[in-house]
Amino acid sequence: MSIQTLEFQYITFHYPEQSMDLFTDLSLSVGPGWTAVIGANGGGKSTLLKLACNRLEPLAGSVLHPGLCLYVPQRTDEIPPSYDEFAYSYDALSCKLHGQLGLHRDFLNRWDQLSHGERKRAQIAWALYEKSDLLCIDEPTNHLDRDAMHVIVKALQNYRGIGLLVSHDREVLDALCTSTVHVQSPFVSKLSCPPSQAMEEMRKQRIAAETAYVEQGKQLKRLMKEKQRRSAIAGVQDSRNTKRHINPKDHDAKARIDGFRVSGGDKVAGQLSRQLDSRVSSELATTQSLHKTLGEKRALDLSKSSGGITLQGVKHAARVLLDTQQAVLSLGGDRKLFLPPLALSHTDRVGIRGPNGIGKSTLVRHLLPLFAEKSIRSWYLEQEMDLEQSLASYQAFELLEPQVKGRIVSTVVRLGSNAQLFLLSALPSPGELRKLLIAQALESNLSLLVLDEPTNHLDLPSRLALETELRSFAGALLLVSHDQDFLEQVCTTWWDLSYRPGSQNSELLVH
Repeated sequence: MSIQTLEFQYITFHYPEQSMDLFTDLSLSVGPGWTAVIGANGGGKSTLLKLACNRLEPLAGSVLHPGLCLYVPQRTDEIPPSYDEFAYSYDALSCKLHGQLGLHRDFLNRWDQLSHGERKRAQIAWALYEKSDLLCIDEPTNHLDRDAMHVIVKALQNYRGIGLLVSHDREVLDALCTSTVHVQSPFVSKLSCPPSQAMEEMRKQRIAAETAYVEQGKQLKRLMKEKQRRSAIAGVQDSRNTKRHINPKDHDAKARIDGFRVSGGDKVAGQLSRQLDSRVSSELATTQSLHKTLGEKRALDLSKSSGGITLQGVKHAARVLLDTQQAVLSLGGDRKLFLPPLALSHTDRVGIRGPNGIGKSTLVRHLLPLFAEKSIRSWYLEQEMDLEQSLASYQAFELLEPQVKGRIVSTVVRLGSNAQLFLLSALPSPGELRKLLIAQALESNLSLLVLDEPTNHLDLPSRLALETELRSFAGALLLVSHDQDFLEQVCTTWWDLSYRPGSQNSELLVH
């Protein structure tokens, strides 16, 4: 494998439907090893990866690529190209990756039946099998349980090419990456340190920029005040040194003014005032430069507050939302999920946990019709939407009344997105679409939220905002997530799915 450098040289790019550039004259160099690409949803991270892999052509400038470039997308809808060669190869690397990432040879034939976590592991295994010179992976740990996440990290640590990794999971990024690229269109900044350290450095740079801007404002204010003082003095002297209002016969007064003019005294105040003009112009230019720098630092700082959202919630009139008997659900083939009697009150906050493919989403889909029968005002956030569903959802949003549309966009912005980039996109990023769905749900008073992996694709500020609001939600919650910290902040009851000993069947335990 030839190791080269990935070079972005004066790149300008925007999508056909956009009137403003995502990147303008972007120059960036990336060397071997993993580089984290971080930033808020919709900021241009995926676009940067697609430019790197020649999936997109820049409008100006050039990208110097290494030999073989691969891109692993966020979505798991489609089977990777040439996956059949990997699935049916029995060489040492194929066998190692199948075993290491827990893949089965028949994944190719039942892709539609796989969980998104299983598909994601298969995508990454295929990419590593191809032995690329440049590997760009977009959100590798979405849908993965903790064990699978550690397996993926271990596999990626063996990669020896140039790697670009987009993720909102700082633990994964810090375990793999030694350099960091911050992206928030149109700004891009690279730091030669791991992501957590880079985020702290950007926070410090933002604070330093704010301090410099405030101090410069004070300096400019003092200078303008002195300029006004000198101009006032010059004005008074000019009024005193004119003969316009003097009695024509007052020769002494005229002589004093003539003498003052001959000595140059009449010009001193004006000169002192004009001396400040260049300083004022210089300080104004400095202020404008610092304001521009501050805008960039604020855009790239992921630690700043997103502004927050408000989830409307009301307790359902009936205290009991769910009361079921034992049940057995089919998971495909001979696999089954055994359920005990389940109960859910109108204020319960239930976290549903378990490894990939064990049946968590199947359980949720089984419960949804039971809630509908009781006319409970509920909202279901799917784990993932395919491309067709995503496009339909965004097109439905575009048809809304302007007032409603404005409120929804305002919420999306409070979750950290750029309104102009969001509205100009023909299809927003998966993270922005997730924010759009959440924003639309906020238009209703809900008694039950059923959320399947709600933090998938969301950037860190958005996750924190969602976590805060879920804690204060007045209704009931059913929450599926592999993010244990997120669950512990929100949930008080647990439905844990696990495999029965020596069996492919699974069961649910309540505690």
